[in-house]
Amino acid sequence: MKAPQRDGAGIPLHERLVANAGVRLYASLTPPTVILRHFRAEADRALALTRQIPEDVGARAVRIRRFPGIENDSRDWSVYMTLDHLVMMNTAIIALIHALCSGHTHGVEIQIEDVKPHADAGADRVTALETLIERYSHQIERLGALHARAPHPHPWFGPLTARQWHALAALHNRMHRIQIEKIIRQLD
Repeated sequence: MKAPQRDGAGIPLHERLVANAGVRLYASLTPPTVILRHFRAEADRALALTRQIPEDVGARAVRIRRFPGIENDSRDWSVYMTLDHLVMMNTAIIALIHALCSGHTHGVEIQIEDVKPHADAGADRVTALETLIERYSHQIERLGALHARAPHPHPWFGPLTARQWHALAALHNRMHRIQIEKIIRQLD
C-alpha cells in the first residue's frame, strides 16, 4: 500500500518559495477586479479545452510529466478530475475569502485531502465549474477591495490575506489549465 504523501510532496522547496513570493507580489500589485478577470479567463480556457474532447476522453486518466507547481499525486488525473479539483478548491477559497472579509473564520479550514478529485468525475464537472465561476465572481464583486481583519494559513505559504487567497485562486486556475493542456496532449 502506498504511503500517503504530505502536503506539497514532490514539489521542490524552491518552487514553493517562488510560488509564495509570486502570490504575494501578484496580490499586492493587482487590483481584485483584474485578478478576477484572470481567474475567469483561466477557468474559461480550461472549459474551452474540455469542450473540444469527447466525454470518454475527458474521463481517461493519464500520467503527465511533472511541471513546476504540480504535486506528484496530481500527475495521474483525467481532465474531468482536474475540473473536479478546481470546483472543490475554488468553492473552498471563496468560502474562506467571505469568512475572512466578514471576520468569521472559526472552523474554516481547507484540508488537502478534502480537495482531491474523485476518480469517477465526469462531464457534469463542466457545468459545475461554470456555475462555480459565476458564484465566485459574484462574491468577489460583492466583497470589493477584499479587506480582511486577519489572514488565514495556507499549508505551504503560511498566513494569506483574503486578497492573497484570491490571487492564489487565479494562479491555481492557470496551473490546472496548463495541466489540462498536458493531459489532452498525452491522450493524442
